[in-house]
Amino acid sequence: MGRSDTDSGTDEERAWDAYVRASDGLSAARRKLFETDPLPLVRRELAGGPGLFAALNLLMDVGWNRPELVRVLVPELYASSLSLGRAGVFARLVLRRLARSGDPCTEGLHEEIGRLMERTLRDEGDDSLALRALGMLLEDIRATELIARFRQFGLASADADVRELIIEDYPEDEFPAPRAPDV
Repeated sequence: MGRSDTDSGTDEERAWDAYVRASDGLSAARRKLFETDPLPLVRRELAGGPGLFAALNLLMDVGWNRPELVRVLVPELYASSLSLGRAGVFARLVLRRLARSGDPCTEGLHEEIGRLMERTLRDEGDDSLALRALGMLLEDIRATELIARFRQFGLASADADVRELIIEDYPEDEFPAPRAPDV
């Protein structure tokens, strides 16, 4: 049986009790949220709403058993993943879990990420920080074919920082170009 706030106990025990109460409250709130359709709300928050981290935490917590929810949010998660900050780390974790889940809904994921990547390379191809985050995402989701395209783009870049990023972080001996298909 749990202790109340007025019970004696160590600071650690009181902190643990507070954590258990908060965890129970979060579980109840999550159940209530999933009695509705959370997709529009989560999508809005991922687009820069004040609840961005709450949305990312929700997807990290439930993504393993609701991969179809994560799958439809790939464009929003991809956009968040291009940051080197905390939001980018969380978004990459969510996408990594999805990519490695083996769920049938992940079919075509690398192709979708590839289309998003092409737009990023076209629009932000000289932003070495966004490209560093993109490279991390590609590694996280084990998209070796996309890393090869990413590497080719970077080596041909007019931007010295981008070329340096590719040479240092994606050397050819670790990330070789894909073999040409046998004819």
